[in-house]
Amino acid sequence: MTFVLGTRVLALNCQANYTVVAGDNCVAIAAKFNVSDATLLADNSAVDTNCDNLSVGEKLCIPFPPTGCSAQHTVISGDNCVAIAAEFGTTFAALAVNAECSNLSVGEVLCIPCATQYTIRPGDVCDSIAAQFGVTAAELQAANAAVDPLCDNLGVGEVLCIPSEA
Repeated sequence: MTFVLGTRVLALNCQANYTVVAGDNCVAIAAKFNVSDATLLADNSAVDTNCDNLSVGEKLCIPFPPTGCSAQHTVISGDNCVAIAAEFGTTFAALAVNAECSNLSVGEVLCIPCATQYTIRPGDVCDSIAAQFGVTAAELQAANAAVDPLCDNLGVGEVLCIPSEA
C-alpha cells in the first residue's frame, strides 16, 4: 500500500524515512541501512532505476528486511550458508531469506538476520534493553539503523533487532 506525499510515492511499510543530502546515491543510502539497492528502489517507485533523479531534501522510504540484520558477513572462498549461520548463531532458513545460498559469490556481503527480536514497551531505553540481552547500547543501535545515535527515538510497539551477544 502506498500514499502520495508531494510528488513522491512512499510505501507504508517504511521502517524509517531518510532525507537525501548532497552527494547521496542509492548504493550509499542502501548500504547505510543494510538493505539492497533493489529493495530501496522497490519501495521508492519515483526513483528511477539508475537512481539519478534524487533531489536534496527529498524523503525516501527505508525498508528493512523482515528479520532485520544484526551483522554483515563478507563471503570468502569455501563459505556456505550452513557454516555462516552457525557462526552467527542464526539458522540456515533465516539466513536464506536475505541470501541466495545456492549461489554465494566471494566478496558478496550478506545480511545476517537477527537471532532475537524485541518489541519496545513503555519506559524502555537502549541501555536497559541492551543489558537485558547482554549486548551494549552501541551494538543495539548498530543493529537497528532506524535508532538514532542518541537512542532517543524509540517508539512503543516498534520491533528491534537484538544482535548476538558479543
